[in-house]
Amino acid sequence: MLTTALFLILAAVAYFLVTTLVDLYPLNNVRGARRSERLAEVKINAPVMALPALLLAGAAAFRLPFLGYAAGAVESLVVLGGLLLWWLPYLAGITVPWATTSAEVTWADLHSRTYARTLIVLPRLGDRPRPNVEHMILHALILAAAVCTFAATAAL
Repeated sequence: MLTTALFLILAAVAYFLVTTLVDLYPLNNVRGARRSERLAEVKINAPVMALPALLLAGAAAFRLPFLGYAAGAVESLVVLGGLLLWWLPYLAGITVPWATTSAEVTWADLHSRTYARTLIVLPRLGDRPRPNVEHMILHALILAAAVCTFAATAAL
């Protein structure tokens, strides 16, 4: 389970980096985001997303389960943040205050410029921004990583 958890954590980080920096239209729309926005997203999110791998590896190497549980907690916070950012506006029409890295643009504006023309399978709910497939895959990877991280830690 440890190998699976580490693989999922690192796969989520790699997937995040590729989909943030490489144009894979229609899965993503990197060309619709400013370079500064993409780099800010990587700078803020990649270290946080990679931290659980380091914590879990430390937990296994030094037989310190609290590090593994900390890894699972961080992974859970990452997935919670992603779900709040994407699903709360879609399901409830509420945007979290940290939705954009710039005070110059709203979440709805950023979504319409960068995500609205990507691959989306969810039905419209009024004019609310909809999660795209790119982020649905990312959220599934992170959620699976969190579950496996807790399971791997319990087995230490």
